[in-house]
Amino acid sequence: MVSWRVVSGLVIAGYLVALVATTLVNGLPLEHAQLFFWIVLGLAAVSLRAWRSWGRMLLEWTPLLALLIVYDYLRGAVSVSDAHAHITPQLDFDKWLGGGQVPTVWLQHHLYDPGHIHWYDVGIWLTYLSHFFTIWIVAAILWKVAHDRFARYVSVIVTVTLMAFLTYWLYPAQPPWLAGDLGEIGAVDKIVPTVWGHFGVRTAADLFETGDGLVNLVAAMPSLHAAYPATLLLFFWRDGWRYRIGFGLYTLAMGFSLVYGGEHFVADIVVGWAYAAIAFTAVALAGRLLARRRAARGDQGVTASERGSIKTFA
Repeated sequence: MVSWRVVSGLVIAGYLVALVATTLVNGLPLEHAQLFFWIVLGLAAVSLRAWRSWGRMLLEWTPLLALLIVYDYLRGAVSVSDAHAHITPQLDFDKWLGGGQVPTVWLQHHLYDPGHIHWYDVGIWLTYLSHFFTIWIVAAILWKVAHDRFARYVSVIVTVTLMAFLTYWLYPAQPPWLAGDLGEIGAVDKIVPTVWGHFGVRTAADLFETGDGLVNLVAAMPSLHAAYPATLLLFFWRDGWRYRIGFGLYTLAMGFSLVYGGEHFVADIVVGWAYAAIAFTAVALAGRLLARRRAARGDQGVTASERGSIKTFA
């Protein structure tokens, strides 16, 4: 009789083969619906023996998917013309920080060679690309191995994402490469799509070149690319020095990649980090308040996640 371990291994192997084959044919699944499909399918594959949990999995992941799909469409809906997007405050901040120089322009002048792809250009491309996957893969891991932390994690991610959307709506802002195109600063190359095109990933390159799908060209303030790694750093800070170093280096690497790559001003990144701190603190305080109210009512149903929220600020 075939064991569950063998069946589970075959299912996981089939999942990986299908994922690789689909990626080779259609490109990387960057769009939220595609990405979530593969994440949930992967969770189902590794939870084959616990198939009764699939209903709960769909119940907990579907609202998050729906929210992010709506967010994608709404973010594009609040876009304004390039010339009317804000530039002065973030440019003034970057010049102040750079002693009169714009950090992006300075870095590209000293490091970037338009005729040659350096190893660090590939490095910033991979770091930038990780934004589309890391935050959701971590969510999947938490759902599987630390389910009591999943709801709080998702709450922080949703909070910082909605904060960013509100800012995009109220304050559309130019990224450095667009400011360069409009003559606001010196010439800036878009290094990430250049590297992407060098490797021939057509679907992903089109995403950057046209502005369709996931990208709003004037949704630069704050940088969610910077906010998400900072959120991971804060969320896992109490889990030990390995997490602090790992996510700390990831946060800094993402920040450098965004500035050097021409995708964001330093000001966008600093505000993204601040948003991550605000969202994390707000969710933790809300959890702490909710847990204390339940405890005051004598409610015995306080979850481990809520107790963790109390300890966070105790």
